[in-house]
Amino acid sequence: MSTQAARVERRVLSERGTIALVYAAGVSAGMALGRFIPLSSAVRGDFGLSLAEFGWLVSGITVVGAALALPAGLWIARGDLGRVLGAGLAVMLLGGILEIVSPSVLLLYTARMLEGCGYLLVVITGPLVLAARCAPSTERGALALWSTFIPVGMALASAAGTLNGVLGWRLTAVLTVVPAVAPLIGALTRLASTGTGTGTNGANRRPAESGGLRPVLWLSVSFSLIALLGVTAIALLPDLADHRGVPAAVGSATTAAVSLASVPGGLAAGVLMHRGFTPRRLAVAALAMPCAAVVIYQVSPWAAIAAGAAALMAANGLVLAALYASMPTLAHSPYALRRGYGLLNQAGCLGSLFGPPVFAFAVTHIGWAAATVLVTLISMVGLALFWTATRTAAAPG
Repeated sequence: MSTQAARVERRVLSERGTIALVYAAGVSAGMALGRFIPLSSAVRGDFGLSLAEFGWLVSGITVVGAALALPAGLWIARGDLGRVLGAGLAVMLLGGILEIVSPSVLLLYTARMLEGCGYLLVVITGPLVLAARCAPSTERGALALWSTFIPVGMALASAAGTLNGVLGWRLTAVLTVVPAVAPLIGALTRLASTGTGTGTNGANRRPAESGGLRPVLWLSVSFSLIALLGVTAIALLPDLADHRGVPAAVGSATTAAVSLASVPGGLAAGVLMHRGFTPRRLAVAALAMPCAAVVIYQVSPWAAIAAGAAALMAANGLVLAALYASMPTLAHSPYALRRGYGLLNQAGCLGSLFGPPVFAFAVTHIGWAAATVLVTLISMVGLALFWTATRTAAAPG
């Protein structure tokens, strides 16, 4: 019994180490995504960028994902996932370094697109590694934790951005590049020989089936809609602060704090799923987002707006974690899993790319009430699609 207990303990420690390593890679990707947001004035001044041009610089990573996530997902899992994850981190590092030393706008945008390729490899490979290396009892919790990597990474990038006035934007940006080094080394040394059909959980996947496409498609579209609500809420807060007459510093600090509110939501989802709550039950939290939107966009006190935004982000994080953790139950083979996460990430990138401009257009032409209406409609459609996906999971694709 002591030998068996020791083996179980070693497996648990190995799983925890894998989860920590993969999560560190995800957080590094989140920092890359949010690198330029707190450096807006300095970067725009250095390169003479308009607000729209700067927006495309920030979105350069998601443009790559929106265009290539599905084919990348189908290609990635054919090889060693550990090496693919390491390659993604290495490409991210190279792109980040080129951005920092870039003397021209052309090189800056090129480097951002290169970094986007590395980012794409990381965000697709991360959940595949977790699905392959984690036991079924810990897989959902690990995927729920993984779903928080973007807000955590972006919050850390925002925290680093506070040093911009002291260090300058280039040295400040270095602080958002360096964290990728540790997971890069770990991926190449500890995650070798990881494939979607190997490992504790990967061995349990049926190799002959591709899995139905329709449930995965509905889940991906649902993920896109829910994800864009969180990204858009954060993107609109600085403009809302200006509209309410709130100082820019207060608006920026609120935005950074609120962006982290999705993390407790994601962690809570992991705990609740471990205790037996199904993702379908947790997804009901989507109903809280329209209520929070009423507070955010229809009241005046900034404290109430901040509280409403935090509530929206917490619910958003919980629902996204439930959606992320549902993919392995819909994808019954290695092929279906990598196709599923490719679709999921491509849909998420598309939502993140188009959500803020669509909301901004509606608010500009109709008013802030339009944001409340859009949040309500999108959250309802996203919830309905998720329930459809999980209800029809056994249907043929």
